[in-house]
Amino acid sequence: MMAEEKNANTEQAEVKGSNLLIGMVVILHALNHMISGGMPVLYPEILQEFQLSYSQLGLLRSASTFSAGFPQMFVGFLRRWFSGRVIISIGNIFNSVFNIIAGFTGNFYQFITVRVLSGIGSSPQHPVGTSIITTNTDPSKRGRFLGLNQAVPAISFTVTPLIAAAMLAYFKWRMTLSLLSIPALIVSFILLLFVKGAGDAEGTTSDALSWSKLSEALRNRNVMSISLVRTVMAFRMGVRAFIPLYLIDMLGLAPELSSVLYSVMIFGGVLGPFFWGYLSDRMNRRPIIIGVLAASSILYLLLRFVSEIWLLVPLLFLIGFMVQTVVVQSVLSESVERSQLDQIFGFYFTLGFTLAAFSSIVFGYVVEIFGFGWGFVYIAGITAVSVIPALYIKEPRV
Repeated sequence: MMAEEKNANTEQAEVKGSNLLIGMVVILHALNHMISGGMPVLYPEILQEFQLSYSQLGLLRSASTFSAGFPQMFVGFLRRWFSGRVIISIGNIFNSVFNIIAGFTGNFYQFITVRVLSGIGSSPQHPVGTSIITTNTDPSKRGRFLGLNQAVPAISFTVTPLIAAAMLAYFKWRMTLSLLSIPALIVSFILLLFVKGAGDAEGTTSDALSWSKLSEALRNRNVMSISLVRTVMAFRMGVRAFIPLYLIDMLGLAPELSSVLYSVMIFGGVLGPFFWGYLSDRMNRRPIIIGVLAASSILYLLLRFVSEIWLLVPLLFLIGFMVQTVVVQSVLSESVERSQLDQIFGFYFTLGFTLAAFSSIVFGYVVEIFGFGWGFVYIAGITAVSVIPALYIKEPRV
């Protein structure tokens, strides 16, 4: 009887430890996105001060995106010596510190260099954080937890443009960027020094970055299909950062109003991930993925033809709402061995963020040469093409 009580208490303690760790990972993810979420609002002032073109803005976004994306493939290797909690904490400390420094740079080349360094620091957040949440949640509730891991950061994305816009009136872009970076720095130290996970959440693994096992996993039908979806979709990543510029430069809206409309779109991204994640726990996920991609393609196409504010509000909200990544990650988590999650999620996020580094350059070029209208047609076409590999996703549930 005493042994059973002891086991029950141990399990309860592990659950509490896991829940606290998951909560901290989600909060840090949100604060990580607070930094990047404020950048689109800061871009108009940055462009003006450094006298940049849209193509140069695309280069800036591509460089920082590449630095945040490519290392994700290799951060899993650190799991040989450190727990995911430690890796995420230290990574976000670097990210915060370099973004604070970015507010004090003297020219564009210094700014882009520091932003690249901050991107490297942020690289562990997505693959390691997703792996921690996946391994510490029940499969029947995994979609909801993964949805929460996107919904809460999306709240940060929603609120941050409004906060950044208000701060700009008093502090300008340099101090605003530095101030937005401080909360993540504080929480990173708290997670590193005062929070402990339970069970294998604090463990290391000798299987980290095993090329033979990665090669074997990549032959899995779902991994291949999802990788192709991720590859195609990568070429539309970063487009949302151009939305405030489109609203201000093309539609002639005031910066304050454009920030509100941008927040409406991001608010759709708050509700979308949790809604689709919850739905994916209760029904087949392939139809959800295909439906969301198809709807998203149509919505981006409509953006070319809508200029009235009363139509932009629901359109931008729905664009933000159509998020398939939570459902895709849920399928991916059940398609490979648990020991390979760090590596597979690292590959998944690296693939997307690395290719996305070029997408901002391409989109910036299309906008500069052909205009925003054809830019949205380009995004709609890419999204439509991504439906094709999604058709080959197989439900891993028995």
